Amino acid sequence: SLARDGNERQKENAAGALWSLAINDDNSVAIAAAGGIEVLISLARDGTERQKELAAGALSNMIEVASGTHEGVVEAGGVAVLSSLAQEAGASDDCKLAAAIALVYLASSCPDLAADDTCLSLLLSRLDQPEEGGWRRDSINALLALATSSSACAEQWHRVGGVAALQALARETAEEGVERQAERCDEALVSLGVRRVRRRTAA
Repeated sequence: SLARDGNERQKENAAGALWSLAINDDNSVAIAAAGGIEVLISLARDGTERQKELAAGALSNMIEVASGTHEGVVEAGGVAVLSSLAQEAGASDDCKLAAAIALVYLASSCPDLAADDTCLSLLLSRLDQPEEGGWRRDSINALLALATSSSACAEQWHRVGGVAALQALARETAEEGVERQAERCDEALVSLGVRRVRRRTAA
């Protein structure tokens, strides 16, 4: 494939195309079946800065929409590569965030994996920022997936400020009338052993 055997520009374009395709469950499964996980992990590890960012984005999308790809990412050494990217000084903010989102989703479905403080903090930092390119939404969804999973560690969430952030998000979304998201925040808080956020009622 061009993502593996092309020149640098072709690899970049192919990784970008895979990022776009991987927002769909069926596409993600097809990419994995064609050996795409290994190719993307290779680019995320050894590619140019832009190739790393696009590969991390593609892996993040795959992991989010297709749980069947998780085992393949882990077996191909993806956890170590994504962990390195999330902390790489020279990586772009989007690259670090995509890697962190991927790792948080993996942790939510794989009890043997733990999301470290760096990943949680990266995602939590997006909650105070305006929506841009879907990153805030994706961060929220990944955080809620982890908080309601058996892998969630309440002590860690308190330590990194995650509980307070979820409480604030629950209030914000309730006031905006986004009831389903407010309910998901409440479910996450209960899963972490915290009381539901009290709703303001109309006078």
